[in-house]
Amino acid sequence: VVADPEDVPLISIGRLGTMVYRSRPSDDAILAMINSSKTIIRLVLQDLGPVCVPGTKKALPGLVWPKEYLGAIGNAIYERGVDVEMILSNPNSIPGGLKGTEANYGNGWDCVDVAAEIIKSIQKQHSNVDDAKLRAMISDNLRICFVRHAKSSSYEDGKTIGLHSKHFIVDDKACYIGSQNLYMCDLAEWGIVIDHEGQVKKIMT
Repeated sequence: VVADPEDVPLISIGRLGTMVYRSRPSDDAILAMINSSKTIIRLVLQDLGPVCVPGTKKALPGLVWPKEYLGAIGNAIYERGVDVEMILSNPNSIPGGLKGTEANYGNGWDCVDVAAEIIKSIQKQHSNVDDAKLRAMISDNLRICFVRHAKSSSYEDGKTIGLHSKHFIVDDKACYIGSQNLYMCDLAEWGIVIDHEGQVKKIMT
């Protein structure tokens, strides 16, 4: 087969929704992308922390922070000096007049919580962490913020701005667009990886 120069390499990835452990190929693919990073990871996510009891920062029973993703992000920063930029939904943003039990974009965690969990993941994976090095790298390489519109976290009606996207770019060369959250949520998910630097740069612009 002769490849057409106009062809764009796409990789379709997904997983089944299940309450028990089964193979999760899309998780493996996303981890492989993060682990391959050399310069920068740009993430646009609904949240990274687990779903909470409404009005608290207590995770629902059985839910925890995603240690595999946190570990991969932490290693990217600490071992390879990768920059990580992350945009999250404003906590507890409820769309369209719905109830918090019906839809809630942002599980209640703030940017400091997410940064703290990444730091903990680095400390757990490295027994002799250089504290000065870690502080410097977190300061220089990790940037986390909530989504904003016109420099505001809320709309004119006062409702906070939610973010339902699941999109990230690795080294400005490959990206994922799909339905999969990185926080623990065992739903059926599907998305595509675009493995083409030129097309990824078009998306970025």
